[in-house]
Amino acid sequence: MLLEEIQSFTHFDLLAQKAKEGFIAGLHKSPFRGFSVEFAEHRPYNPGESVKNIDWKLLARTDKKYIKQFDEETNLKAHLWVDISGSMRYPQDSILKLKMGILGAGVIAHLLQQQKDGFSLGLFDEQGFLYRSSIKSTRGHLQQQIGVLSNHWNQTPKTTADTAASTINHQTFDSAVLQVGRRHLVVILSDLLWDPTETAAEAAFWKNMAMLRFQKCEILLLQVQHAQHEFQLDLGNRPVRFIDLETQSQIKLQPDEIQKHYLAFERERQDKIAQQCLQLGIDHFLSDVSEPLEQTLTAFFVKRSRLH
Repeated sequence: MLLEEIQSFTHFDLLAQKAKEGFIAGLHKSPFRGFSVEFAEHRPYNPGESVKNIDWKLLARTDKKYIKQFDEETNLKAHLWVDISGSMRYPQDSILKLKMGILGAGVIAHLLQQQKDGFSLGLFDEQGFLYRSSIKSTRGHLQQQIGVLSNHWNQTPKTTADTAASTINHQTFDSAVLQVGRRHLVVILSDLLWDPTETAAEAAFWKNMAMLRFQKCEILLLQVQHAQHEFQLDLGNRPVRFIDLETQSQIKLQPDEIQKHYLAFERERQDKIAQQCLQLGIDHFLSDVSEPLEQTLTAFFVKRSRLH
């Protein structure tokens, strides 16, 4: 099913649950796992202790009882960060990119809660975070965060995040990163679009990604795109009015006259993103709104399962 076919779906909670069940059904194991229990060492068995951790194979070989000790088992703690900035509200008549990000977050949230893993939800724009929840693993917490996502899913295309954001105190990215615990999982759903003149904002983003990796966090970066328009500039040979969805500035251009230079710029931008992810050890996935949802998310989940 294409995202365009379900963009008018208003019961987002049911849609996310249905999508999760469909995408996960064919997987043999979960794409998200906590830090596994690893064997640490043997120690002599003391009379009166529980026998459940006795190494019976070693007992058979040595006729001595030893206890197997393991490193501490920990559940996964995850942060789902969804970009709701103006550029994600493209195309303006259907906000497909934003809906792709929202649905992806909803599916992952369902999966994490099903495993009883704690997760938080964060919504951010170019100024920082407008919303961040606490980390919980309860069913009620899942329902509450699905409700938050649903509010944005059901916004009319003409509703702009900028209008609402202007009255909200943002939490900076720097501050949010410092509140992420060591060895947490961070999933970011964004188009990774910055104003070419705002090099400081882009540099700050990658600096924060490096900080998360320093904290031993795993980062999954799902880059949401409209490949035909944004990567290929395939808009025909008629004049087109381009509108910056974040600043509302406009310019009228002939796409075929600038396509060659645009494609070169876009290839360089994508190469830079790929290189940054490679250097930092970030799992980077491209998600095209023109592709069927099943294809996009299933490919992501299958790859995650193979990696773990």
